Amino acid sequence: MNEKKSFPLDYDPGGAEVRKTYKQRVNSGFFERYYSGDVVLDVGFKGAGNPENKTIVPHATGVDTDFPGYDGTKLPFEDGSVDTVSSSHCIEHIWFAHSAIRDWYRVLKIGGFIVCFAPHQYLYEKRLYLPSVYNPDHKSFFTPAKLLRLFEEALEPNSYRLRHLCDNDLWFDYSIDPHRHSFGCYEIELVIEKIKKPEWELAS
Repeated sequence: MNEKKSFPLDYDPGGAEVRKTYKQRVNSGFFERYYSGDVVLDVGFKGAGNPENKTIVPHATGVDTDFPGYDGTKLPFEDGSVDTVSSSHCIEHIWFAHSAIRDWYRVLKIGGFIVCFAPHQYLYEKRLYLPSVYNPDHKSFFTPAKLLRLFEEALEPNSYRLRHLCDNDLWFDYSIDPHRHSFGCYEIELVIEKIKKPEWELAS
């Protein structure tokens, strides 16, 4: 198909976290860069603040635990069939995150992207150790380094390239102490691109 995708500024995406920065990501070209493919999956898109079950961008397919054939880890899509796998504030809820990442990677086309947003340990949790005070279902805390390490552990060397890693603290109020819920954005943005592996292996 390859028709140009539209990211209308008046679209109201599902979920409190993606709603905060939707317009900013349209205006910055983030969505055009990473979400312009025909097949975009929004994994774990349901949840609080999304009663209409809307996806992060209009043309995405929402995948959650009630999606036919999805078991919470293995996606019911063919190898190399997806342009972008997007997951916002979901990976911290997954027990076997390495397995989930490997399956996200499996379904990607060469040149496709995994876009992962996760709450920042020092901005959202504002504490050193589990459990989370604000969401007891969180299985992990992430900093940018911890999130990148998770992907590095899950995927083979030289099978991907890191294209974006950022602290998103837009409108974050640093005056709010750890005993109160944060205001503003408090997440990590990570994007990797699937590449064709070279024929050679790393030397030992």
